[in-house]
Amino acid sequence: MSENDSIPTRQEAVTRAASRFGADHRETLQARNLLGFALHRAGRLDEAERELRAAKDECTRALGATDSETLFSQSLLAYLLLDSGNVREAAHQQQALVEASVTALGEHDPVTLGRRVNHGVMLHHLGQRETAERQQRST
Repeated sequence: MSENDSIPTRQEAVTRAASRFGADHRETLQARNLLGFALHRAGRLDEAERELRAAKDECTRALGATDSETLFSQSLLAYLLLDSGNVREAAHQQQALVEASVTALGEHDPVTLGRRVNHGVMLHHLGQRETAERQQRST
């Protein structure tokens, strides 16, 4: 099944989760994140961006800024922005993701460290090589 073929199923999952649990429930928010990811993988970047921004905002509001689902949502949005060519905003989202990960998981957690590495890569793409190198060395 291609990503395009999976989108109606993902949309139905969001509808069912919202009906069963409510719009703010973790299951519904997770389904929205997965729908946004499927849209991204299918190349439907504008739709994916709208869905992922909304999912991130709802996750933040309902679950908190450092909840794992919120962090997952922010990560998906950062990669979408990078693929869309919006490297500056992707790097901003990635920096916020690193900061939230430090708060939620700790400075030396492997997930936090991985996100720091990814942020350094984005800074490198922006031409901020010295900052990227400092970021990489601090990891």
